[in-house]
Amino acid sequence: MMKMMKIGGIAGCALGFACGYLYGVGGFVFDIFHTGINRGSWLALNALWGMPLLFTGIGSTLGLFVGLLLYLSKKLSTAKR
Repeated sequence: MMKMMKIGGIAGCALGFACGYLYGVGGFVFDIFHTGINRGSWLALNALWGMPLLFTGIGSTLGLFVGLLLYLSKKLSTAKR
């Protein structure tokens, strides 16, 4: 169960970093060319650290649930025999 939680957390962190990088840098570049640097630019750059934290938590939680479901299905399949 902990292995699935760890895998989910790592996958969530990687996905969050990729999304945060694209959103943060892309939003910052867009703001520079269209509206200038403003509060939105600062918020977009905060996605570089915010999204990986958020996605890691979500991935760990989903990994925990998947691990729990796999554990329970294994226990139920052996109990039927």
